[in-house]
Amino acid sequence: MMRGPVAIVLLGCLLAACATEQIAAEREKADSHYNIGIARLASGSTKQAIAEFSQAIDSASDNPAYHNALGLAYLVEHRTDLAIVSLQRAVELDPKFSDAYNNLGSAYVQQAEYDQAIKAFTQALSNPAYLTPEQAYLNLGNVYAVRGRAADAVVEFKRALDVAPDFAEAHNRLGHIYLEQGRVELAIAELTLAVKQAPDLATAHQSLGFAHLSAGEKDRAKQAFQKVVDLSPTSEMAAEAMRQLKQLSQ
Repeated sequence: MMRGPVAIVLLGCLLAACATEQIAAEREKADSHYNIGIARLASGSTKQAIAEFSQAIDSASDNPAYHNALGLAYLVEHRTDLAIVSLQRAVELDPKFSDAYNNLGSAYVQQAEYDQAIKAFTQALSNPAYLTPEQAYLNLGNVYAVRGRAADAVVEFKRALDVAPDFAEAHNRLGHIYLEQGRVELAIAELTLAVKQAPDLATAHQSLGFAHLSAGEKDRAKQAFQKVVDLSPTSEMAAEAMRQLKQLSQ
């Protein structure tokens, strides 16, 4: 007499199992598109990466990592409005997603919306579990530098180095600020660390050349400017380095 209800219960279980399997299949499909997109982005095929991330989102729209990846790809393409939309969605889905906040701040920087950028970088840093806070500290320091807030920029670059002492770009940016402030010895110290940790960082060699020049160390300045020419011979930076080398040879 109970066969009807039992049959209904069993049918419900089967339907639930089918639905679960379908969801799992969609997730697997989404992950596949996401992983392909990451590979495409890493190889510089940005448009293909965007297509893959978009397909991942079509299959699983509630995954914040997919929206962050899509936003980052748009950011690389300088399609800033679309990047902001994707990255805002990522942090809506996961309010503690520090990497997405950091990328969102970078998107605002591209649009020169510096107040919004500061908020985004600060939000990224509010998460104590953030694994790479040095990136957000660096970005925040760069915004302060652009806004003419040199003292605040120095604080953020030092915070980046507290977390990651071998972070060459933070040494580079801190040295550049010191050079602008006329604190030549400190500039040379930071820029020397930058080029030691990243020998191919042409901007650090350029600033180091000017720092040595300010200190009256012409031979060392020549070495630094020549390194810029060797590393980036067709750049505007190299053209300036060659002008400095010509003057130093007179």
